[in-house]
Amino acid sequence: MNRSHSLSIVASACAALLLGGCNAGLLNSRIDEGVIEYAMTFPEYDPNGIMAGMLPERTVLSFSDDRQVAELSAGMGIFRTTLVTNNSEQAMDYHLSLMSKKIVAHILPVDLPLFTQQQAKPIMLFTQEVDTIAGYPCRKAVAVFEDLNDAEVEVWYTDRIALKNPNWFGPFAEVPGVLMRYDVLQYGMRMRLEAITVTPGKVDRTKFDVKQEYQAVPPNVLNNELAEVLGTFSM
Repeated sequence: MNRSHSLSIVASACAALLLGGCNAGLLNSRIDEGVIEYAMTFPEYDPNGIMAGMLPERTVLSFSDDRQVAELSAGMGIFRTTLVTNNSEQAMDYHLSLMSKKIVAHILPVDLPLFTQQQAKPIMLFTQEVDTIAGYPCRKAVAVFEDLNDAEVEVWYTDRIALKNPNWFGPFAEVPGVLMRYDVLQYGMRMRLEAITVTPGKVDRTKFDVKQEYQAVPPNVLNNELAEVLGTFSM
């Protein structure tokens, strides 16, 4: 083997190692700012129900570092919610817009039982199963509830989105990653969310502000309003 051929082989090997290192870095990279769009379905809801056409089909989560804001619209825009969450401080400003009524409640951990009383905290069983959702590698956990009438819930999550403590306010607080596919029960309705797109990029910081045109109310007032409104969808 001549010297030039040997050098060519060495150069090719070095290039392969460099490229392999770059690919590994890309595969293990994490994003810390962007938008996730989720598709929403209602597996236990009668598609012929009188309110079927008013149910939401999408929800959008914008995130940056330790903050996130989830926006949802239903009933052809008549009903809107915006949840602005500060994960480091474990505080949430829950906005509800219903026709001309606009209210917001500041929610702390002590207030959460008001909103989660219909779904008890489950035991989380973490597995080694993996899947790809919206282009991101995810792991599977199973939520098992003490009440045998509650179905076990598959929870798929990813660690490739660098959002701090993203689940502190929900039943899956122990899950160490951003939820990508899961079920949640609220006000008698089971909702299934699955991420369909993840778009990295800068998020407008004003999204994380409390909306000044909303009237501040105690958490129990907001809970009563949500129960009344969402109860109509479960008819």
